Amino acid sequence: MTAFEVYAFRMVSPHPHVTVLENLYEGHGWKINLEEALLPDGRAHSAARVHRNDTAHILAFDDNGNVLMLREFRPFYGAYLWMIPSGMMDKENMPDVAAQRELREETGFRAQDLKKYFSIRNSEMLVQENHIFMAKNLVIDPLPQDDGETIECHHLSVEQAIANVLASPVIHTVSLVALLRYAREHGM
Repeated sequence: MTAFEVYAFRMVSPHPHVTVLENLYEGHGWKINLEEALLPDGRAHSAARVHRNDTAHILAFDDNGNVLMLREFRPFYGAYLWMIPSGMMDKENMPDVAAQRELREETGFRAQDLKKYFSIRNSEMLVQENHIFMAKNLVIDPLPQDDGETIECHHLSVEQAIANVLASPVIHTVSLVALLRYAREHGM
């Protein structure tokens, strides 16, 4: 690609300090771009970055203070993992709406009190935000589970939930970070 073609192709990304040089792939909910950002000394650094829909994760507590945990079969790992209710924001644009839908699909409960707790990202090269919510005052209001999911919902103490996540053959990192942060903030 000539310098003129690169200049003509550049698109402005949602982050003003990042420039998209080239779209390398787009499909099946994934987008891979060659992107450029400036270093403090003005030099440019370019890399392929993967874009994926954001996700919603829910620390949901029952009236006894137990956290709702999923034991979910993950077919590409070939194993059951322990995790908090979680899912892609692929049906809506608002994180809180996605969180409520995922909670209803995966646990059968709707939160009357749903608040944003915090957000994290896994990697500079994976452009995806993980939105973590706190859910309380749960009422029964199920939605059908997604096809292809095998999920059991359990009510566990925070300490037992952390132990189960750590004992999983593959650790669901967002669940672990959310549980550990909650435990630390609450003196556990």
